Amino acid sequence: LSFSRRNEMLTLSGDFAERIWVPDTFFANDKNSFLHDVTEKNKMVRLYGDGSITYGMRFTTTLACMMDLHYYPLDHQNCTVEIESYGYTVKDVVMYWKDEAVVGVEEAKLPQFTIEGYETNDRKEKLATGIYQRLSLSFRLQRNIGYFVFQTYLPSILIVMLSWVSFWINHEATSARVALGITTVLTMTTISTGVRSSLPRISYIKAIDIYLVMCFVFVFAALLEYAAVNYTYWGAR
Repeated sequence: LSFSRRNEMLTLSGDFAERIWVPDTFFANDKNSFLHDVTEKNKMVRLYGDGSITYGMRFTTTLACMMDLHYYPLDHQNCTVEIESYGYTVKDVVMYWKDEAVVGVEEAKLPQFTIEGYETNDRKEKLATGIYQRLSLSFRLQRNIGYFVFQTYLPSILIVMLSWVSFWINHEATSARVALGITTVLTMTTISTGVRSSLPRISYIKAIDIYLVMCFVFVFAALLEYAAVNYTYWGAR
């Protein structure tokens, strides 16, 4: 395919890729992907004078990331992009990262995470059908705590403080103290249910579970305190 000097370049349509050999690259941890095709398939082919080819495409992919949620929501995660050839082994295709292969990460903004850094590496994966080259792009992520401060931590703190108001209410005001105690208990239950509904069903205990359980214990203890005071007062009479 060489036609001139290296510094000369010819841009071709994406359909030209169907006439030449291209690697069967795929994402090993892919869950769902699609190629953008508005208004045409978003593919790029550039032919250089010495015969080398630059081939690219634009697509969106959803990748699996195994997270450790023991310290949720004060956790740090490590998510990777795994790139591999599906049918060609290391004897057929050699894959490697170019210098400055990843760009734009510093400007990327995520609603729930902050990207602390990233690193690239390559390794060989031994499978039943042969040995394949795999490229990995690993992102170090820190979860943003702001959402949880205003949606979980601050409301639960106020509910616990509200339950302590009953200590300053006359013990003979039964309806007021019971209503306040039951309301705070139900509110804490609602907050806990809302937090758990947004998480996967995992069996181990998370940091936020311990926090919410302790808040619930304080609220419930305030209600039990009135029951003990009421029993002691009326029992003595």
